[in-house]
Amino acid sequence: MKKLKPLPQALSFSQFKTLISQKDYPQALKFSLTLPSPLLTDQTYSLFIKSGHILGPYLSTTLISHFSKLENNNNNNISRSLSFFLDTQNPDIITYNAIISGFARANYSRTVLGLFNQLRHVGLVPDVFTLSSLVKGCLSLRENFVSHAVCLRLGFGSKSFVVSGLIENYSKNGDLGSAERCFKECLDLDNVVCTVMVNGYVWNEEFEKGKQVFVEMRGSGLELNAFSLTGVIGALFDVREGEQIHGFGVKMGFLCGSSMYFSNAVMSMYARCGSEVDAIKVFDEIAEPDIVSWTERIGTASDGDEALELFRIFLSLGLDVNEYTLINVLSMIGGVKFLNAGKQIQAFCHKTGYFQVVAVGNALVSLYGKCGQICDAWRVFYNMIFRDSVSWNSLISACSENGFVNQALEAFYQMRELSLQPTIHTLASILDAVSNSNYTKLVIQIHSLVIKCGFMLDVSMLSCLITAYGRCNSMDESKKVFAEIDKVNLVHLNTMITTLVHAGCYPDALALFQTTWSSYHKVDSRTFSVILKACSAITDMQLGRAVHSLILKTGFDQDSFVESSVIDIYCKCGSIGQAEKVFRSSSKNNLAAWNAMMMGYAQHGCYQVVFDLFNEMSQFGIEPDEITYLGVLSSCCHGGLVKQARYYLDSMFELHGIFPHLEHYACMIDLLGRVGLLEDAKKTIDRMPLEPDVHIWQCLLSACNIHGHVELGRVAASKVLEMHPENNSAYILLSNLYASVGMWNAVGRLRKEMKEKIPHKEPGSSWIQVSRLIHKFFVNDTSHPQSKEINEELIRLYEHMIASPELEQDGVSLWIYGP
Repeated sequence: MKKLKPLPQALSFSQFKTLISQKDYPQALKFSLTLPSPLLTDQTYSLFIKSGHILGPYLSTTLISHFSKLENNNNNNISRSLSFFLDTQNPDIITYNAIISGFARANYSRTVLGLFNQLRHVGLVPDVFTLSSLVKGCLSLRENFVSHAVCLRLGFGSKSFVVSGLIENYSKNGDLGSAERCFKECLDLDNVVCTVMVNGYVWNEEFEKGKQVFVEMRGSGLELNAFSLTGVIGALFDVREGEQIHGFGVKMGFLCGSSMYFSNAVMSMYARCGSEVDAIKVFDEIAEPDIVSWTERIGTASDGDEALELFRIFLSLGLDVNEYTLINVLSMIGGVKFLNAGKQIQAFCHKTGYFQVVAVGNALVSLYGKCGQICDAWRVFYNMIFRDSVSWNSLISACSENGFVNQALEAFYQMRELSLQPTIHTLASILDAVSNSNYTKLVIQIHSLVIKCGFMLDVSMLSCLITAYGRCNSMDESKKVFAEIDKVNLVHLNTMITTLVHAGCYPDALALFQTTWSSYHKVDSRTFSVILKACSAITDMQLGRAVHSLILKTGFDQDSFVESSVIDIYCKCGSIGQAEKVFRSSSKNNLAAWNAMMMGYAQHGCYQVVFDLFNEMSQFGIEPDEITYLGVLSSCCHGGLVKQARYYLDSMFELHGIFPHLEHYACMIDLLGRVGLLEDAKKTIDRMPLEPDVHIWQCLLSACNIHGHVELGRVAASKVLEMHPENNSAYILLSNLYASVGMWNAVGRLRKEMKEKIPHKEPGSSWIQVSRLIHKFFVNDTSHPQSKEINEELIRLYEHMIASPELEQDGVSLWIYGP
């Protein structure tokens, strides 16, 4: 059928008027399709009918094909197509093909099947184009089975036109086996069938099989086009393989706007492989990016600020927004800083009707969770018309991340009551919630559910269980889960070592590392980073240097986390010079290294050097974060610099948009307490935008003990004991405070109360490392094999110090408790 060529609008309308004046309505009706308004076609068709013309199959097919292919107002246009079809006298198979194709394109599967039955009823014989449209119009797996059977019965089951549609339908409905059978039975394989099969494998995450079909396609000499390259690039997760397909596309001229689909697929591949810079380059080469291009570009933004700016530019271009654009921008923003922007996007979602899209609602729940707005997260969740498992996962995760354990459990129970099957993400989130609250019994119950659901072979699930037991101080259970793993991989190893270090089992962590290293198992930068933390905790300089040597040998010394860990251990072990040497050779844009060095200087009392480093950061264009300010405030605390500390605390948000955390306020309270400004410390606590934790009240209690402030000490102690009833240090500090002012009756009552509420007190201890062996000492402990020699040496040192004239002048006295 010859396609109508568009003419200039003025000339076209003039010719159209001439045909109407000559009452040549068939030609005028045909000519009206070149004009922009469908209403002219309707009016012309009315004149066509009134003049007594009969709509024949040829003209009808032209009209049906034209309106069924229009993209705008699809429902109105498909209705027009159906009206023309119903008015057609003796429609032939071509007319039926046109109307079936139109309804298939509009996804009206029932109508497609009805029309196909009708053409068979009137005695018409379907051809390959009929069956191709029939297959295209099937949405469900059942409908595809029916159409497949019809194709086989009529002898078209192996034709490429039909097979490509069958493969696509089976693949999209998850029946990859049937798709593969169709592919193998196809007698005339072409690039279309092969491309659809590649896409089918990609949709079902059988990426290696998809790549294999592509290789066979090339080996068979079939022509490669933009669609085949777009299909295979979705199966690639190695940037080198992706670059090869990108090279094919450049060589064949499919980029720079020639094929928008391929350009967008290349962008997506680079973003998926972590090469955001290359993805941005591809985007910049597209002359007129479409909505998919912009959506991918927003997803490659470096941070929330860039994502919002790109979203604003996108909206200013007048392009239509879809749910994927909104999901990408929502997933890129998080934290209190972006709360207002998130609310504006939510309002935009309501306005455009995308709020009721499940994935958009899920993204909003996650956003409010990142911002700490749990009430808003619940509100969005309950306003969603439909919720899937991701919705529940997002809500549980939001509650878990913000410490709302009971709400996370409540959401999990509601999900179970609705008979929704928990996913790996659900169980991981709920494990994180209960482990942070030390609920060992709940972890055991969830462990049982993990086994019941068949998730024990999942790497991430096993790691979550190891971590959860460790946080609940059930290290035996953590070790048991680790020991039962058949094939321990790097993820399992790192999780176990991290859990051991977090639980204070430093010798066990070091022993596991040494066993791993001697067994020639792989380690990575995270392994070294965690092991260095263990060395820092026990201040083992010798072992730290040995690990540092291994890091240099294996080439992990350029990793940002390893660099900061190396600096940290040298600072903790007192070798500030060695830490400086590592810092000066580290990457200048490594914020973690700057933070580690500043914290090291703060611990050594070099507060002026900390301020100098803080100012030096800006010269390298490095933005400070929460840890940076924690180092600065710690330095102020060690130096007793109240004025400077207040300035830095106030400037966190004003200069860098960083909200102070509890740790920052704890530094401030500690500093004010040290210099005796107890009332100011209490006012600071009262004015905090955050709920003070036990550490902050304990800082105030310690300061009251030092300066003898009984009233504030009572308030602080009551708060500490309210949060941690078994906190023996609060009893001891308050008892010492009462004793310092002679309140002996209060001391007696407090000690009696302490004995009743805390039946067992963990004894204090100290330790020293000699020749790689750690020696622990408890109060009044004589169990050490060299106890007698140690006490004799202490007495000798005591006598030597007493004889020193400098100590006598200062009035120093020492008390040595014997065995």
